[in-house]
Amino acid sequence: MTDSASNIPQQLREGLPLSVVPITLILEGTGYRDDVDMSAAEFYSRQAADAEASYSTSCLSPGQVLAAYRAVADSVDGIVSVHTGSGLSGSFAAACQAADLMASESSVSVELVDTGTVSMACGFCVLAAARAAESGASAREVAEAARRVASSVTMFVVVKTLRAVAQSGRVPSVVGYFLARIPICPVLQIGDGRVRLVRPERTYRRAISHLADTLSRQIGREPVDLALMHAAAPDEADELAQLLSSRHECRRVTITEFTPAMGAHTGRGLLGAAFCPADLGTL
Repeated sequence: MTDSASNIPQQLREGLPLSVVPITLILEGTGYRDDVDMSAAEFYSRQAADAEASYSTSCLSPGQVLAAYRAVADSVDGIVSVHTGSGLSGSFAAACQAADLMASESSVSVELVDTGTVSMACGFCVLAAARAAESGASAREVAEAARRVASSVTMFVVVKTLRAVAQSGRVPSVVGYFLARIPICPVLQIGDGRVRLVRPERTYRRAISHLADTLSRQIGREPVDLALMHAAAPDEADELAQLLSSRHECRRVTITEFTPAMGAHTGRGLLGAAFCPADLGTL
């Protein structure tokens, strides 16, 4: 089990014992299930058409997660719930509360994993867990597979504009006012439950160039599984994938769009990359 902020493309989920609980996107007062009621392509199109549209997200509730646990309880021996980092989202806290409620009504155990990260960095952890479950591993072994990847995965992103960050309501209004007007494209590292500024750049292209160089230093010579994520920036994602593949042994590469819930807080042009050792069996 995971939440939709793990950003796993549908083609990678096929055939795996995996359920995804969608976060709620709120657009002009109407709620949409993340990447279910509204696709990424539709959301970014609407975002481009109306820059002043009001949108936000609502993290998972314990009730939503409990309903997802109940839906599979009769057909499984155990549930491993792998989620976005608790320092980045409320999904893990909701899963903890749901697991406590589940324990009071069912003999099906719930193992919880806080990945400390988001998007496909979290998705790598989820996929490793799902593949372990598919091979017949116990719930504890499945959870350990996710934790091994969580300790090894690395993720960096470039934010093209700080306007959406300023409008998200997650920074003080005075700070948001100035963020919306500063022409800076930050390179950020996400992991261990926090977001760290790597470098601020004045232009998007310079930020992407610095992102590529940072990734190259981090990847080194070992073979990796690589994921590129973007918010309405497919050309930039393709270019970065080709560049990294030419520099490094990227055994498996996937490119996907950030779900609407992620893009709601960061805006169009968000570009990210996550990688982990290829021998962990994530892709």
